[in-house]
Amino acid sequence: KERAKSEIEFEGAPIVSLDRTEWMWRAFLPDGLDLDHWAANVCGPNAVDISGLDFPATAVFVGGFDPLQEWQRRYYEWLKRAGKAAELVEYPTAIHAFYVFPELPETLHFFADVKE
Repeated sequence: KERAKSEIEFEGAPIVSLDRTEWMWRAFLPDGLDLDHWAANVCGPNAVDISGLDFPATAVFVGGFDPLQEWQRRYYEWLKRAGKAAELVEYPTAIHAFYVFPELPETLHFFADVKE
């Protein structure tokens, strides 16, 4: 599987690690399928064409220290290419899933952004 630069750069970051994501994908995908399966990589080479679907407006929230940030940006770009309303909101100092930690200052900004 291709690894994004951010996955390697931020290996060891809180919550997400290469080992943990590999385990999750192996548990999720049936035997014999790889990470290019459309259910695991919705915007990858086997992506379903959503351009004709009624798809809700989507906000993609990305943390600057999130190992998965490149995948999140690819998802955002895929939505835009499909003609979907999408907004990319970046938090340069945030980790993956930062919004579940109320003590982090980015969490307050996140909830304010969601309310908008």
